[in-house]
Amino acid sequence: MKESNLKLAQQDIEEALQTVGDMEKIIDGNDVPKEILKEKFIALTDKVQELEDILKTEGIL
Repeated sequence: MKESNLKLAQQDIEEALQTVGDMEKIIDGNDVPKEILKEKFIALTDKVQELEDILKTEGIL
């Protein structure tokens, strides 16, 4: 795997994990608008797609 793609993949993984953590906090909250949760889910989906694209480029997937 190219060093640049490895760094991008690592960054995408870290951002995805942060988004999951944010979503957990939102879900645990009582009065959190569903729109915020939806935005976080979309952000997570985008990060996972970026990671998948990198892994496909590298022939891993």
